[in-house]
Amino acid sequence: MRRRPFAFDERPEGEKMAEEKHIGLAELKNHALGFDMAEMRDVHIVKEGQDDYLSKRYMGVWNVDRNELACLAPKSYMVIQHRYATEKLIEAITSLNIRTTAQLKKSRHGIQVDFDFPDSKMELKEVGEHFTAGIRVVSDYSQVAGLVISARVTRLACTNGMIVSDIVKSRRVKYTEELKVTVEALIDKIIKDIIASDDKLANMVSLCIGDSVEWQALKLLTKALFKKKKYVKEILSRLKCDDSGRVTRWDFYNAVTNYVSTAGSRLRPQIDAWLQNKAQKILKTSITQLTEEMVKLDEKKTG
Repeated sequence: MRRRPFAFDERPEGEKMAEEKHIGLAELKNHALGFDMAEMRDVHIVKEGQDDYLSKRYMGVWNVDRNELACLAPKSYMVIQHRYATEKLIEAITSLNIRTTAQLKKSRHGIQVDFDFPDSKMELKEVGEHFTAGIRVVSDYSQVAGLVISARVTRLACTNGMIVSDIVKSRRVKYTEELKVTVEALIDKIIKDIIASDDKLANMVSLCIGDSVEWQALKLLTKALFKKKKYVKEILSRLKCDDSGRVTRWDFYNAVTNYVSTAGSRLRPQIDAWLQNKAQKILKTSITQLTEEMVKLDEKKTG
């Protein structure tokens, strides 16, 4: 059933987003009242000189509030409203009785919510690190992925938020009238999987700590990985070499996640996700392999 659309965020894509602070679930629910709505609309194929005809395979996901097409989707696709998704996530977290804070970002057709669970702690004694569990939820009308829920941890030493989908796989959730039940079970499982994967995370951190690179080589590697001068400058400004003039891969990784965590509204969700993917690559890939990939890429460009 169509509901009256709410007005929200008329700024062009790429401008700053106001939501960057940590908020409670009640405040997040209030924000959800103003989220864009979408509906499925027929797609007609138009060809010059011929009558247009109705597409049998596709429909359009139409952002009602922006009055524009978000994407094309198969006829079987059912769009999940941002508000509905958020309310069911809040109900699920409330049922699980988990203390929670949230951080909200909006893009043109999507929302990204990072949920932190401060009481779900894990200690990696082998490497002297402490983390708390969390999740990232992405709902985007411009994609046909439904809800994407990813595992997330926060490093307590610096409050860096870290996506760890290489340790606990991200999950996609399709529309269902029992969405609250579905996401409740999924959130509970992701938290348990994060904590149960402490050995795997500790091993990855240990390997990162033991892997280092000379400062000048790191500068070249950062430029090759992140391209844009602004990102390179921000990441390098967070790094210092040791007495031998080297930087560990763990410090390199944390410089990236720290930039993402502290940039707040200056980063669109798409850029946030892109940087987090780069950070995950650093976490799981040795300096030697990263350098070899950089050299091969340079050879392709010059060849």
